[in-house]
Amino acid sequence: MLHGKHLSRVLIAASLLFPSVSLLAQTAPPAAPPSEAHHEMPKPTNLKVLPKNISSKDLMATMHQFTGSLGVHCNFCHVEDKTTHHLIFASDAKPEKKSARVMMRMTQTINGKYLAQLPDHGSMQKVGCGTCHRGKSTPTEFVPPPEQHGPPPAPAK
Repeated sequence: MLHGKHLSRVLIAASLLFPSVSLLAQTAPPAAPPSEAHHEMPKPTNLKVLPKNISSKDLMATMHQFTGSLGVHCNFCHVEDKTTHHLIFASDAKPEKKSARVMMRMTQTINGKYLAQLPDHGSMQKVGCGTCHRGKSTPTEFVPPPEQHGPPPAPAK
């Protein structure tokens, strides 16, 4: 049996040893195979409105902006290969992709030609998909509230 000082030393040594053993027992997950470790998007093709030299990062940011602004997923504009179930990004088979290009040109024109002509356009720096779509694939018509008649509001203090 262990008594007094010997028991204390054994307990101290054990408390120092066990955390080390548990750390050694933990192993890191296996590294991803080289082909998966640096998976890059294929170079975009069939770009008709976006710049041909757009970076993958900028392209993905733009696409995420579109999906968020319209409340849709990638397959809203991009057709899916029935065999592989991967999206065929270069395909123009879906009419929604053609509409997206028209809308991109429209917002570019509004921002570059019309909005830029306004001397003071307040907080509206530019228009984008979300300006009209507001998270819906088809924008809804704005119906203003009925006109209210009466005295003007009191000035702010």
